[in-house]
Amino acid sequence: MSFIQEENNRVGYGVYGFYFQDSIGNDLANISVLGREEKLFGTTYDWHGLKRKEVGKYVFQYTLSGEGRLEMEGKDYRLEAGQAFVVEIPSNHRYYLPKDSKRWEFVFITLVGKEAANCWNIIQENYGPVLKIPADSKLIQLLLKIYQHTYEQKISDSYHASAKAYEFIMECYRFIKNMEKPKKDFSLNMTKAIIYIQTHYHEPITLDEIAVISGYSKYYFIKQFQHQLNMTPVQYLTKIRIQKAAELLRTTDSSIIEIADAVGYANANYFNKVFRKVVGVSAGTFRDSKDVAEIDYLIME
Repeated sequence: MSFIQEENNRVGYGVYGFYFQDSIGNDLANISVLGREEKLFGTTYDWHGLKRKEVGKYVFQYTLSGEGRLEMEGKDYRLEAGQAFVVEIPSNHRYYLPKDSKRWEFVFITLVGKEAANCWNIIQENYGPVLKIPADSKLIQLLLKIYQHTYEQKISDSYHASAKAYEFIMECYRFIKNMEKPKKDFSLNMTKAIIYIQTHYHEPITLDEIAVISGYSKYYFIKQFQHQLNMTPVQYLTKIRIQKAAELLRTTDSSIIEIADAVGYANANYFNKVFRKVVGVSAGTFRDSKDVAEIDYLIME
């Protein structure tokens, strides 16, 4: 692999092109170009998506300070600090340093591959080309970390670059998913239901019982629960039970039958079926596998 670096006047700024002699045969995701730049008033910075020779590339550019512009589909977007845009090359767009901006500081990553294409399409179709993202978010901190590792020449081959590209794409998915989650606190009715599930998961509780605790009718309770927690009451109950089961499998010598009973499953075979569906392996395999030997708790959505 060789780096092509365009240095700016200030240390820490630069653009890195990734060119690999070894091919890993992976067209899912990889880094094409990565950079951090500062464009000042009076300089020329203007990219048009239909005038570039590249094909099948996907740009994510985040404004750190100052202001830039994006023109796309007849709309003009001001790109201020905390805003990112996503575009595909080629496509009908233009991003540039406008004449009324004194400076534009940004960090960007250009990706290639099917996963990048899928992610960018989902973002644009559901949220448009511009996203508002806090500077302290995991997504932006990851992007800056990838740039820092590149600057320090820690990304040395196509395998590592591909892994970082895929990690960034997954963090994009995580960010847009969290955008959809309700920002308000759980209602008192939902809080009652959640506490009841968390303290009675080991009992054969029913959906009707939980609805009564919430104070809502069964139909309205299911609707409100799914709206506020992004899952059904039964899915939440299963989540709690499997998390508790995983903890017992890791920290006790209890049999599978005993653990199934302890988390509310009278039938051990059914418990094992549910555990396998949620975790991906049977309860016995989870307990014995060296790959999960150090896991104390399951983190589940």
